[in-house]
Amino acid sequence: MKDIYSVLAEKQKQLNGLQKEIESLRVAARLLTDEHAPSDAENLSQPQMVVSILEANDKEMHVKDIAEQMKKKFKLDVKRNNLSVLLYRYSSRGRHFYKVIGKANTYGLLKWKTEEKRVLEMK
Repeated sequence: MKDIYSVLAEKQKQLNGLQKEIESLRVAARLLTDEHAPSDAENLSQPQMVVSILEANDKEMHVKDIAEQMKKKFKLDVKRNNLSVLLYRYSSRGRHFYKVIGKANTYGLLKWKTEEKRVLEMK
């Protein structure tokens, strides 16, 4: 039988996950309503831009392709090497992204892995 503190900790973890998902959806909604707004690039961090690009494409992507879409969508010319380092650091810390095993410089959203795990657990 679980004690109240372990239940509280579990619920807090679920709440944190939901808050991250809500923020991602807000970013996506903002991008969908006005894809070409120049203020989006000013208000979003590079990791947030990458999240919105990956969500819009709904697939794992190579750093080169992400950088190209950042230039098109946000008018931000980012060096591929710098973006690669950023994504590697975030993924190695378990934040937002994961590195695709066996594919050089290819990343996906960490929440996809947790959603996939949930689906497998339900089967």
